Amino acid sequence: MLLALSLYGCGSTPQPQVGQADVTTFTVSLANIHVVDAYGKRLMIDSGKHGDEQALIAAMRAAGINPRSIDYLIITHGHTDHAGGARYFKEHFGIPIIAGRGDQDMLAAGKNSTLCSTGLLASFLKPSIERESYPPVAADIWIDEHYDLAALGASGRIVSVPSHTPGSIALIIDDKGWVGDLVRGGLISKSKPARHFYMCDLPSNDHDIKALLSDEAAKTWYTGHMGPVSAQAVREQFE
Repeated sequence: MLLALSLYGCGSTPQPQVGQADVTTFTVSLANIHVVDAYGKRLMIDSGKHGDEQALIAAMRAAGINPRSIDYLIITHGHTDHAGGARYFKEHFGIPIIAGRGDQDMLAAGKNSTLCSTGLLASFLKPSIERESYPPVAADIWIDEHYDLAALGASGRIVSVPSHTPGSIALIIDDKGWVGDLVRGGLISKSKPARHFYMCDLPSNDHDIKALLSDEAAKTWYTGHMGPVSAQAVREQFE
């Protein structure tokens, strides 16, 4: 498992996806950062860890993506591996940030909230993850429950999925969803859905998963780690 984890975590290889919303995924230190082009807007989903900014920028430019062309940075939640580079991208490229209000204090502190391991590997890695930090950051747009992207001149919506952290959010555009750490892909088979490494309230996590499944709009879920996974595979795993 550790070997699989290290293989996923080294490098930042773009993975173009085909569809109405064009997706390019970069993986840096195991965390996925997605750049989405849809309805005339370019959205960046998550920002990776603090310290990985230059590797991510180099990968973006190699894929033909100028960070200055990004219209908004959407932070799915305030953990270090998703929000760590947010302040850098905001300060250096002027990208406005969208985040869930429930994670406002975590983003202001630049440190992870309580982590509850769901397996032995997570327990082994937990001490080092708890020591991580990032430059504090504030969002330009705070999401409370639901947000219509029409307000930004785009099409789609943001919904609250607060089981992983109080401010966790998911983005839905057409038949695609970006779900942060609501679930993850498998270490060996990355398209196989699995419970995230850290989750304190499992019943609440199940509730959020089922709520997003009942929406039925998003057929493909782009995860914060490994993935993407199909909604059907999530249904078979969790229902």
